[in-house]
Amino acid sequence: MRIGELARVTGVTTRALRYYEEQGLLRPDRSANGYRSYPDSAVRVVENIRLFLAAGLTTDDLRLLDDCLRDELVGDHACADPTPKIDVFEHRLALLQQRINGLVAVREQLLDRLSDLRRSPEKVPAVPRTPSNPACKAVE
Repeated sequence: MRIGELARVTGVTTRALRYYEEQGLLRPDRSANGYRSYPDSAVRVVENIRLFLAAGLTTDDLRLLDDCLRDELVGDHACADPTPKIDVFEHRLALLQQRINGLVAVREQLLDRLSDLRRSPEKVPAVPRTPSNPACKAVE
């Protein structure tokens, strides 16, 4: 199939498909006139690329998982040597956990500040309405 059809079938832009090709994640055949030709299995590869990118992996990570990109989303997995793949997933999970911890800390700070504001609204200085901050309302 040609790039436009792959884009339509997968819901991915042709620009993204070209990017995946530049990153070495997709490998279409080229006809004599230079047109890309993708096998039917490219649909599964694109779906897996999107899944892993949405999970927080990078295209660098995906190059390490190359044989896994050709796996079915469910069922048997054909990943050759799982060790580098395990390392990639563990590293990404650790980074995600750091981000979650940071967001939880920010959430706690905001909840504490909100609690303080609710306990003593008279101590909160009024925020003047200014042209640069029209969403702020002056406290009456």
